[in-house]
Amino acid sequence: MSRDEKNETEDLLSRRMSSGSASAADKQSQAPLEAANDPSTDTEAFDPITDPIAEDAPKHSADAKPSTGPVRVTPAHSTNPHSQPATATTRAAEQNSAQKSTGTESAAAASASTDTGATREVPQNARTAVMSEADWAAVSKAATSTDVRDPEVPERRRSVLDVIGTIWIMLAAPFVLLALAVRFVASGIFLKFEYFRPGFPADQFGFSAADREHYGTYVIDYLHNFDSRRYLADIVMPNGEPIFISDELSHMADVKGLISLLYLVALVGIIGSVLFGIYMCRKGGSGIHAGVRLGSIFSIIFMAAVAVIAVLGWDSFFRGFHKVFFADGTWEFYADDSLIRLFPPQFWVDSGIAGGGLFVLLAIILFLLSFTGFKKRRALRKARKDAEAEV
Repeated sequence: MSRDEKNETEDLLSRRMSSGSASAADKQSQAPLEAANDPSTDTEAFDPITDPIAEDAPKHSADAKPSTGPVRVTPAHSTNPHSQPATATTRAAEQNSAQKSTGTESAAAASASTDTGATREVPQNARTAVMSEADWAAVSKAATSTDVRDPEVPERRRSVLDVIGTIWIMLAAPFVLLALAVRFVASGIFLKFEYFRPGFPADQFGFSAADREHYGTYVIDYLHNFDSRRYLADIVMPNGEPIFISDELSHMADVKGLISLLYLVALVGIIGSVLFGIYMCRKGGSGIHAGVRLGSIFSIIFMAAVAVIAVLGWDSFFRGFHKVFFADGTWEFYADDSLIRLFPPQFWVDSGIAGGGLFVLLAIILFLLSFTGFKKRRALRKARKDAEAEV
């Protein structure tokens, strides 16, 4: 072989080798591009919770030569972009693995159905919710808090003023009810009812029912106005004689003073009860229901005792009452005196029945009103006990 032929042969071999290396390099450079365009390798569409995490590809050393073989692009439905071409052996292995995984999944499902307390394992690479510092602080405060009281169930605390207010309302209730009963009896309506009702005894000295109403109205007005005893002294009969003598005027002045004192005590009791009630009805206060209830019970007991004494001996009760509140000799009169003719004994019996009945009726109404909101208070107490029991 000549020298020229030898050179031509070497050039031909060099071109073939260069052509083969270039084609292999082109194929190698195109493989990552094709793999990058594959939807299965799109990192933005990858969900670490639902999609399985692919195993890391084997690392090559720095001095390893790139492969010049064909590059296989993984289909879009493949779960492993680095998987190798399947062979008969690998297919059989995959089938066995699928059967094992199916058995494992069924066993896991059975275990989950029987054990409700089991929790699902979260992969290490899975994304988890991050709680903010404020949420952590709130949870920690709720977990370590020692306050067992529910904000909707305020704790009721009794102070000294609560106790004094309860006693005040209890003692003021009988005076207020008695003042209302006396005001009802000492009124023109009751007076007219008594004089014109059937069975009321007539005046044996000549006063008709109209005359009794006319002169008796002056007496009722005197008890509730601010005039002196001269108001009654100026009342005269048609013949010019005065209706009331001096002893009668003195006794009516004493009666007016006693009734005015009763009204004053009742007014002070009402004002004090209102002021104490405002304080006691504060948030977390004891409330006025206990004082009202005790006052109504005390009033009923008091009136029941008075009624028993009056029924056992009305004359003794009437005389004893006058001896307690009036001086001796100032309240006894003759049958022909005007006070006895206008207000005979039957009038005072009827007044006692009407006044006592109204007194008891008002006390019962107060007793029933004291239970207003009882269901709500009972529900609050039950909720407070349940809250303390949970701790």
